Amino acid sequence: MEIMDYANQICEFLSHVPEIKNCSVVGSLSNGNSDEYSDIDIEIDVSGIDNGKFLTKIPDILAQKYHVIFADYAPSLAPQVYVVSIAVSALNPFMVVDIRCVANPHMNTLSKEDISSLNNLYEHTLKLFTYNLKHFIRGKECFNDIERMHNRILEKRENADEHLMFSEVYNWLSDNATDKYIEYLRSLKKYLWNAV
Repeated sequence: MEIMDYANQICEFLSHVPEIKNCSVVGSLSNGNSDEYSDIDIEIDVSGIDNGKFLTKIPDILAQKYHVIFADYAPSLAPQVYVVSIAVSALNPFMVVDIRCVANPHMNTLSKEDISSLNNLYEHTLKLFTYNLKHFIRGKECFNDIERMHNRILEKRENADEHLMFSEVYNWLSDNATDKYIEYLRSLKKYLWNAV
């Protein structure tokens, strides 16, 4: 299935959730400049209710129809912006669904700390690995992000390059994976060895 078709299918599903007033595909897909590594950016409007609280329900809502591999929230954007990243495809690991939850009025219910407490280290690292690998494959300068990701879970290495850090983080993810993540990691591995 084409990524735009998949995005529209997710929007169609979310549009039937009573609290969601509007659902739209945004970002590179809507701008027409997506590529094979693009994620799916969706904005949902839940005006009339607390969008911070509703954000925490989104992974469970998607899990009613899709196989949710991981869900990871973006604490750095809170409380001004609420975003959750949800991986639903092991075939294309970069097709992560980033859902921004908006409302009028916007509620500053969840702080950065509240959002951070919703994440677990494994899934947060898996998301960072996926996004950093995508940027690296696209040729973007992302050494500092890769190093931060690496040093969060492993001992800092002097003079380490991107290849070594990616390999070590991938090994950590593999060593700590449960069955839920195995197929997703296999898909990532194909891209990783081509990139490094």
